[in-house]
Amino acid sequence: MKIKDILDAKLDLRMQAMDLEHEVKMIEERVKQLHREMEEDAEPEGGPVCDQYADAIDAEEKNMQKVTKQLNEVLAKLTELDEKY
Repeated sequence: MKIKDILDAKLDLRMQAMDLEHEVKMIEERVKQLHREMEEDAEPEGGPVCDQYADAIDAEEKNMQKVTKQLNEVLAKLTELDEKY
C-alpha cells in the first residue's frame, strides 16, 4: 500500500469512529430523556404507559449495543492499521 492510501484509510476509519461515538452519545441522551419522561408520565405501580416507555428504552439500548459493536469493529481495524504501518 502507498503511504497516501494508508493515511486515507486511517482518516476514514477515524471519521467513522467519531460518527459512531457521536451516535452512541445521542442514544444515551435519548435513553436519559425517556427515563425522565417515564418518571413524570408513568404510573408508579406500572401499567401500559410504563410498558411503552420500557419498550422504547429497551429498543434504544439494543440500538446502542449494535452501534457500540460497529464502533469496536472500526477501532479494531484502526488499531490493526496502526500496528501494521
